Amino acid sequence: MPSARPPRSASALAGAALIALVVGACFDATAVPASPPLDVQAPTPSAPASSAEPGGGGTAGNPGIGGPIVSEPIVPTPVDPGANQPALQVPKPGQHDPHPVAAQSLQASVDGRHVHVKITWYGGVAPCSVLDSVKVDRGEGTIALTVIEGSSDLGAVCIEIAMLKATIVDLGELAPGSWTITSPNSDAAPIQLTIS
Repeated sequence: MPSARPPRSASALAGAALIALVVGACFDATAVPASPPLDVQAPTPSAPASSAEPGGGGTAGNPGIGGPIVSEPIVPTPVDPGANQPALQVPKPGQHDPHPVAAQSLQASVDGRHVHVKITWYGGVAPCSVLDSVKVDRGEGTIALTVIEGSSDLGAVCIEIAMLKATIVDLGELAPGSWTITSPNSDAAPIQLTIS
């Protein structure tokens, strides 16, 4: 009587084919790994103890780990109070070692013939750098303003930073005509006024 079992070779071939399918599915190169669940965060790589290049902030072959790469040197800027607004200074005459300081800008405010000038400059911190006065030299149609700073304590030790400072100079009422307001030996642009 014939046997109902398939020959051994056919059964072996079918089993081998099934194993090949299972193994092939496990090692499929096109399979995409599943994303981690939303409540599980992938660990972030820790920064290396030392950078491969000075100032680089990364490792050779992977510059993104360890911080951003800076392609240009960082230039420190003067420290300004608030949003680049100068700290308003009130003159305190009688400072030690008074000396002129270069102005950065001049800005005039005219009310009829009455003129105020805002003068801005960079200076150190108190007590080492204190506004002593503003020297006003009047000429024929010209006014020259010079900021004078000094120290209120010659023995003080101050941090070396520059801060933006300003003061308001009341020039009073000017005679009708053309006026040029300057700050000698400075970067401040002259102001041209016409008083009627």
